[in-house]
Amino acid sequence: MKRFVLLLGVVCCTVAASEQQAPPVSPPAKPAEAAVQATGLAGELFGQPVPLANYYFAKRVAYTFPSPWGAADLPEDQREARVWESLILHFEAFRRGITAEESEIEQMVDSLLKNAEQPFTRRSDPAAYAKWVQETLQHDTTLLENQIQFVIQIRKLKDRLLEEQPVSEATEAELQKEFLNEQHHVGGEMVTFDAKAAAVAFYAAHQTGAQWEALKAAGTPPVRPVSLMTVEAYVDLWSIPQATMDAFHALPEGSIYGPLPFGKQWCVYRLLEKRTGDLAEFPAKRDSYVQQVTMKQKYESRNQWIEAFKRSANLKIFVTE
Repeated sequence: MKRFVLLLGVVCCTVAASEQQAPPVSPPAKPAEAAVQATGLAGELFGQPVPLANYYFAKRVAYTFPSPWGAADLPEDQREARVWESLILHFEAFRRGITAEESEIEQMVDSLLKNAEQPFTRRSDPAAYAKWVQETLQHDTTLLENQIQFVIQIRKLKDRLLEEQPVSEATEAELQKEFLNEQHHVGGEMVTFDAKAAAVAFYAAHQTGAQWEALKAAGTPPVRPVSLMTVEAYVDLWSIPQATMDAFHALPEGSIYGPLPFGKQWCVYRLLEKRTGDLAEFPAKRDSYVQQVTMKQKYESRNQWIEAFKRSANLKIFVTE
């Protein structure tokens, strides 16, 4: 039987003898940790057992190289979700025969060394490279390069998926909206809150310029200056709904608006400065916006594909870390 396994950090597919195969796993009726102890498995995906070694390998990659999945500052439960996502995506990369070339591994190693301000490369001084890995990461170069291979295979899968996504022809309204999102700017001051209820209460008590100025004079809560940024930045980076930003940008300068979702917080915003895009400038830039909208469609379509693919994995998790 062909199985997806990991041995000493090297992911491979083997034809295992029956006595080497992990016990078959069905949805456990007993507590999950007991299943881990009994089988040595972290979980199951696509009906295939996931050994604890695979899980801990992927988890270490997520901590060593958080940027491929944006996991650097995530809470532990969300980071765990990214670990399992990486295992699912790597399973698909393996199934498609996606590999990491030696030159790609070397390039990433050298990039790590350069970012760490090391004066050598992997090839120029292997001994210094091995020493740096041992002292910095507390393991050997083989494990590091297997981790890098894992990261590269997932990245290449995502690149391939992006190429595969179909797109529809963008309408003129979509193109012009993308143009205006980059040309419309807002700036001013804001007060942020961890809870929406606090932002609602604050906004109810501070809807005039005089109330806002009195707040600034008091110094509590602190008022943060906000430089001019595009509407697109607020929508894409801070997850503020497009319609909300359109309504905010349409207000006259001096207006106070809120509460606005702002990343993981909520804010009340005083609009002090804005710029407005001129559609008369759009025709000369139209072609570049066709490319932008097309790529945005591809990224959105790829994200939807990945979410559907993760659901199809029928993931079962036994570990509770």
